[in-house]
Amino acid sequence: MDQPTQQDCYADIAREEVLPFVPRNVESVLEVGCGRGGFGRALRGMLAPGARLVAVEAVASSAAAARDIGCFDEVVTGYFPEALTASEERFDLVCFNDVREHLVDPQAALEATLGVLTPSGRVLATVPNVQYAAVVYDLIRGRWTYTEAGVLDRTHLRFFTRSSLADLFHDAGYTVESTHGVNPIGDIWRTDPVAPRRWLKSIVHPALGNARFTQFVVLARPA
Repeated sequence: MDQPTQQDCYADIAREEVLPFVPRNVESVLEVGCGRGGFGRALRGMLAPGARLVAVEAVASSAAAARDIGCFDEVVTGYFPEALTASEERFDLVCFNDVREHLVDPQAALEATLGVLTPSGRVLATVPNVQYAAVVYDLIRGRWTYTEAGVLDRTHLRFFTRSSLADLFHDAGYTVESTHGVNPIGDIWRTDPVAPRRWLKSIVHPALGNARFTQFVVLARPA
């Protein structure tokens, strides 16, 4: 199956904003596209003692780095799901952080994931939001400029809104349990002490709706 081209700027990120959405009491976790293990290291800290944490990483140097940090029970170098075809292991949770948007066929990847889930297993995925206000604003002005990182990362092949993301999971055979926006617009407003700017945020920020968020975190189970 097609795999993302890994960007160095993502490989070490802990993604702490995702951790609150990890289901409790999972005994086995698979992370697809673990990079150099930033999220895995953070995740290990909240898993119960004895929980199994496995990763698949296509970039050999990143897989080696993830092994070296020691938080994973196993790191498989290769492409998902082909790298796991020899294994019959099933997982309570499969995590995809910023993977869907890099795939030619993200639905096929989700369908393949059904085969590695336990009966009560779930998928946790983070995906950029193409409805993000800054992207829409540029599009209105006739601009669609790829960047080194972010929603319009130059390696992104697919783009999703909250609605189209729900459709993707539904079509792949899942029921979405929750979708949460993360990394919202307005970081500058939180640190700017100027009262008029805070007042403007109180009006504009809620009105943006889903356009406030750069990403969504989706938790889904097989239908």
